[in-house]
Amino acid sequence: MQNILRGMPVQNKSSIIIGIAGFLLMASSTEATPVGTLTLANCSGGGVIVSATTIDWTLPVGGGNGCVQTGLLTNVTYGAGSVLGPGVQGTILDLTAGTFPANFITFASAPGLHFDLLQLGPASSNTNCAALMIGESCSAVAGSPFLLTRFSATGTTVSLQALGTAGDSVSSSSIWQGGFTTQIADKTPAQIQAAIATPGGTVSSTYSGDFRVTIVGGAIITPEPGTALLMGMGVFLIAVRVIKRPNS
Repeated sequence: MQNILRGMPVQNKSSIIIGIAGFLLMASSTEATPVGTLTLANCSGGGVIVSATTIDWTLPVGGGNGCVQTGLLTNVTYGAGSVLGPGVQGTILDLTAGTFPANFITFASAPGLHFDLLQLGPASSNTNCAALMIGESCSAVAGSPFLLTRFSATGTTVSLQALGTAGDSVSSSSIWQGGFTTQIADKTPAQIQAAIATPGGTVSSTYSGDFRVTIVGGAIITPEPGTALLMGMGVFLIAVRVIKRPNS
């Protein structure tokens, strides 16, 4: 630092130091923002039950919420350096058409960490599930967020894209996005479509989910007061030393 600044006018030195301070403060602030990989699966004995207008994550059925468990690849840092890792059970809220709740996914052992839901889908505008060839996709009803893809003569991959914001007790400046998926080996997309289209009809299965938690581009995140104070003091001391010794 001193070699770079040696010989510069005081005003130039001050500008460089202020720029470095801003960079360091921004870098330190991101440490408190939820980031990482979130993988999910239903808890033992659980799953999901889907109708034309509802998603019931079961455990208990119709109980307003379901049980999820983080997978082996889960590694989400949040708060003051806390980590959400594998094998942690949490709660996922049941959904009705058009609802996007806050605290959609939470974990009792990670207080303050929450995943709010903003969007499901989009899926496909094609609702002609009976005409699908292997590798082609449809949606059971117009506007459904579920994508039905025929992967074999008798099987369907069901996927549900999801997006939302992630926050903790320090920051709410992250997004999480990815999808839930399951394979139903004994039902074609047309059979799933027929089941859901029947009044009161449902389809049930196990599921898994894979999501990325990232910082929103361009977000301004306020660092923790203690971190900001320490970083500011350090840069201030460097500035004082350099400005007082312009010829060193």
